[in-house]
Amino acid sequence: MKSIMLFAESLRNRAGIERMTVELANMLSDVHNVSIVTIETFNAGLCPYKVKENVKTLSLGSSFHKSMFSKGALNIVNIRKLRGIVLKERPDIMITVATPLVRISVPALRGLKIKNIAWEHFNLWAGSKIGSIYKMLAPWFVDKTVVLTEADAKDYVAMKAPHIQVIPNFTSMNSEGPSSCDNKVILAVGRHAPQKGFDMLIQAWAKTDAPGWTLRIVGSGADKQDNEKLAEDLGVANRILFKDSTPHIVEEFRQSSCFVLSSRYEGLVLVLIEAKMMGLPCISFDCPNSPREIIHDGTDGWLVENGNVDKLAETLSARLSNHEALKEAGIMARKDALERYSPEAVMSLWENLFDAI
Repeated sequence: MKSIMLFAESLRNRAGIERMTVELANMLSDVHNVSIVTIETFNAGLCPYKVKENVKTLSLGSSFHKSMFSKGALNIVNIRKLRGIVLKERPDIMITVATPLVRISVPALRGLKIKNIAWEHFNLWAGSKIGSIYKMLAPWFVDKTVVLTEADAKDYVAMKAPHIQVIPNFTSMNSEGPSSCDNKVILAVGRHAPQKGFDMLIQAWAKTDAPGWTLRIVGSGADKQDNEKLAEDLGVANRILFKDSTPHIVEEFRQSSCFVLSSRYEGLVLVLIEAKMMGLPCISFDCPNSPREIIHDGTDGWLVENGNVDKLAETLSARLSNHEALKEAGIMARKDALERYSPEAVMSLWENLFDAI
């Protein structure tokens, strides 16, 4: 049994990184002593995901200065606070959630015999230039950098980065009953933000020939009103149902027969894995970096040239016209997800890493 500490910025957002931080901590706590340290003050009532009682939660009660050049960028106070917690808790391994936080965890662990694993959820080139610089530098200062896809690993290796390990995300939805794929509902899930490409999805839906089908977009975010207006302007508001983020996402999967991803870029797309685990075939832009690794094109889903709205509309029209073929693809999707993305499969990869460093 090891003592493992996860270090994250916050757990109050309903987003993939926060969700996987809690999921990983909960899973590891079945075998190890696990704690989560957040920069922002942790409040269980504000955390959208359930942290197990045997996972210890601690916080710095501070904030994180993301800018490399801001006065607070050195985060000296955060470094001192984290070191104080580490000296008290004495973990064997720290998992630094997202490479920008390496600026805090590395100096906080200096001189201590504690292994530091950076856990990066996004492509090397995704986001800002400053973010890419942090990602490129991080592997040189930690014991191992965990990325989510083989494509991500190749990008790091091409930059001569050392100590790269691929471990995908997992989903515990394998215990849930899958969708019957009977309803004429195609589902999209995510924040209303430029990255998610809902503007392109709405444009594609306006060109899609799918009588009786409804596009259901589940998520909140700053761009939601703009996307709703776009649907009205294109005359498809009556064919799209916009819903806010929900903790009952399993029911959204169960009520759908297909899943669509329109993102401009992603890390390992957890929602694609969840959709497959729930027996939904997936239609996705072939965006960097993970849809190609998750979807077996033509078997359990279909890939579309990234950003090509017309091709997305063509694919939607073709695939939604054959409901029985969708059901068959959904069966294959669930089978593959169970084999590659179950908690048991991914836990063994983490355990092997802990033993190796």
